[in-house]
Amino acid sequence: MKATTRLRATSSVVALLLGAAPALAQTTASDLPTRTPAPETPATTTPATVPDTAQGTPVDATDPVGDDAVGEDIVVTGIRASLASSQNLKRNAPQIVDAVVAEDIGKLPDIAVSDTAARIPGVQVVRLGGEAAQVLIRGLPEAFFGTLYNGREIFTAERREVALQDFPSAGIAALEVFKASTANLVEPGVAGLTNVRSRRPFDFTGFELSGTVYGLHTVQAGEVTPNGNLLVSNRWDTGIGEIGLLVNGSYTELQFLDSEPSNTDFVADPVINGQRVRFPDIQRLFYRSGNRSRPSGNASLQWRPSPDLEFYAEGLYQGFRNRIDDRLIEATLFGNAASNTSYGNLVLRPGTNLLESGTVTNSAGALFAVQGGTFNKTDTYQFAVGGIYDAGPLRITADLARTKSTFTGSTESVDRTLAGGQTVNFDLRTPQFSIPSFNAADPANYFFDGFYEEAQESKGDDYQARVDAEYKLESGFIRSLQVGGRYTTRDARREFGNRFAGFRGQGIPQSALPLDFRSVPSGFKGTDVQGFRTFLAQTYDSIRANRTDLRQFVRARGAAAFTDEAVAANPFETFDATLETIAGYGQVGYAVGDVLDGVVGIRAVRSTIGIDGTSFVDPTGEGAAAATPVSLDDRFTDYLPNASLRWRITPELQLRLSATQTRTLPSFAQLNPSQSLGRPGTQPPSASNPYINARVGRGGNPALQRVESNNYDASLEYFFSRAGFVSVAVFRRDVDNFIQTQTNRFIDPALGPVIITDRPINTDNGRIDGAEAQLSTFFDFDFVPEFVRSFGVQLNYTYLDAKTDFPVQNDAGAVTIVRDRIQEVSKHTYNIVGLFERGPVSARVTYNKRSRYLDRRDVRGDEEGGLFREFAEPAGRLDLSTNLRVTERATVFFDATNLTGDPFRVTFSSARAGAPRAEFVRFLRFDEQTFSLGLRFRI
Repeated sequence: MKATTRLRATSSVVALLLGAAPALAQTTASDLPTRTPAPETPATTTPATVPDTAQGTPVDATDPVGDDAVGEDIVVTGIRASLASSQNLKRNAPQIVDAVVAEDIGKLPDIAVSDTAARIPGVQVVRLGGEAAQVLIRGLPEAFFGTLYNGREIFTAERREVALQDFPSAGIAALEVFKASTANLVEPGVAGLTNVRSRRPFDFTGFELSGTVYGLHTVQAGEVTPNGNLLVSNRWDTGIGEIGLLVNGSYTELQFLDSEPSNTDFVADPVINGQRVRFPDIQRLFYRSGNRSRPSGNASLQWRPSPDLEFYAEGLYQGFRNRIDDRLIEATLFGNAASNTSYGNLVLRPGTNLLESGTVTNSAGALFAVQGGTFNKTDTYQFAVGGIYDAGPLRITADLARTKSTFTGSTESVDRTLAGGQTVNFDLRTPQFSIPSFNAADPANYFFDGFYEEAQESKGDDYQARVDAEYKLESGFIRSLQVGGRYTTRDARREFGNRFAGFRGQGIPQSALPLDFRSVPSGFKGTDVQGFRTFLAQTYDSIRANRTDLRQFVRARGAAAFTDEAVAANPFETFDATLETIAGYGQVGYAVGDVLDGVVGIRAVRSTIGIDGTSFVDPTGEGAAAATPVSLDDRFTDYLPNASLRWRITPELQLRLSATQTRTLPSFAQLNPSQSLGRPGTQPPSASNPYINARVGRGGNPALQRVESNNYDASLEYFFSRAGFVSVAVFRRDVDNFIQTQTNRFIDPALGPVIITDRPINTDNGRIDGAEAQLSTFFDFDFVPEFVRSFGVQLNYTYLDAKTDFPVQNDAGAVTIVRDRIQEVSKHTYNIVGLFERGPVSARVTYNKRSRYLDRRDVRGDEEGGLFREFAEPAGRLDLSTNLRVTERATVFFDATNLTGDPFRVTFSSARAGAPRAEFVRFLRFDEQTFSLGLRFRI
């Protein structure tokens, strides 16, 4: 059932489909207890089932598997305990799920949870600035899967999701990735659902004081930053029942520097010395630099007045502080007669007119440098109260939560040009360049070119409530009945503004600026890439401290738009959004003896969405843009069924089958009805290209449909020991209305030709086929030597084939449908993990690799996939984690990441202007490497 969307102040009615997640449940497993006491072993309640934070049946983390395969003298502790807990969660959960469970408090194998996610089959990551900056599940980014904290939704600012890297691993008990859904889960996206699980006081038998302190050294940035966490927990028997309290605080900080030489993505084709040659017309040196810190804390209170009744209250704070100190310098390679440009030492790719290297003097464009100073800040709070009644066959849970998040960000960027008449030696293969005659340390060689500012503020808050009930039956075909309901109301607001003043050609020396300068730290440590590595630039602190002086400086030189105040919000870039959802579900659990079981259910979600914005149109073409308020409203209902079956072929071998329907919602920004259209062009009209004089603008797309998917999963799992299993899974996603961004062209009856850049659109008939295989075990077998039993291995491999139909539009406006791969999806991903644990020593070596993927496209043009395509070739990643237990209460650890230091490589393929397709390196990125040394303690 779908209601009609009402889009006011526009000429059309659009179908807007948007909603929110329905009733939620968390199925988790606590850490597996040791069979004999041992230090650094996760302490749990008895019995070892999860004190549920949401609803649904807790998973038994101690269900034995494969007793005969393991010698009775094996002590399950440390890494083994982590593997055993993870595999028991996978084995006993009603969904297809994979997890990483912390070996001990503060002992996930990575700094951030996003890095931990990269170890899970079906998960891919994109790394930037020393961490996994983007997580993809089965090929799709965060927008296509839900993220929960202790079983409830969490988000940052106006977004509908939270970045996994915002969770420091020190405060996390486990990361769970649900790949197939059931009706009682918070509604997953097409890709699935992730749940970040924290610790609670009833996880421990009594008083617990533990912490971690360590220094983190980044090789490229050359800095050491402090990191640590502290957890205090206790539980007491009182006259009103048992009470537990836990408080946990964490602080992580990382100074990073990624080094990136690049070619521009535009291929020039000048005639040089009588021959037409083709080459990228600009080379750049970019340092992605900054300091990223995340203060966070959580607290949990549990009260159990009786064995069958529990109440809880908990709070979470997440902070994010990001000082971005990016800097760039570029060398222009193109030339013309007016500039008296000359070329020499040209080397062509054999058999082509594609340039590989050479020398240019007096290029037509100015050599250019940029220094930025950005500070971003996010504060997110979540508070929740709830209760659990679990007596006999009946279990009832309820939860009420409040989330509030604010993001503020500002950027000041100073542009400069370099003294002219330079000679540039360039190599397009690496890529790299040098300016041999340029004295980069002389301030007189730099001139002020421009000043850019932007400011943004985003806010979001919600109330979410749910209640769930389950009734279990001891026998018969029907084994459980589950029902639940959920209500959520959500508000969001985003403001953004920017401004720029340019001064090229005015000869203003950089010494006139009210700023401090220094020679920037050089990157590329450990490589022979990019001989030109350092130059003068403004310091981050002086840019941030002298913003008012900079505004006065440019205003005195004619930039009247620059007031002393920060940038005002642009109404076009501002929107308010509201979202209300009411959801309910019913689910039946069934079983046939001890051989077959499963669930069948349906979830219904009714959603109401409203977004208010502003459109700007220049109707006369005279530069007099008119602002028009624009709004959209929609209300719709989704019915999402699910069915699953588990066949226990033997006590150790089981087959799972699952079929579900899901839908994923566009973001508020994607649905923003605002548009900004400028005046039309002035070039002579062209019959073959009706868009040559088009109005160019940008904006969201209120006509976006929600992404709908039919999901099919099968998994065969063999559990051969307490800490060993092997599994193979295949899956398919039939996806409609997949969202991608592209340039959109159309003829408006009143305004004529219009081009909207970077507009989100729906594509049709998408499909994701995939397979996963994994093996996890220690070699705890009777037939191997004793020393070999100290070693273990984790192997996993993921195959993905993700394609969808794209509309491809040529310059004449004709549209054809082309089937092409989905962006950012690698076909192959694998992890190889070597484990060692013996006595006081444990170690983990991890190698992660994903194959080439399509990173960016311009879908306009030929049927080979567009005029322009970028392909990313991620480097393999080698990480090390070691631990030495020096006492029963203290462990020293040493970790290292990105040991190989191989660059992330991007190439591009261009067929612009009808020329034969050419391929060049787009950029290399030498990612940060880290080393950390610290102490983990328990009192």
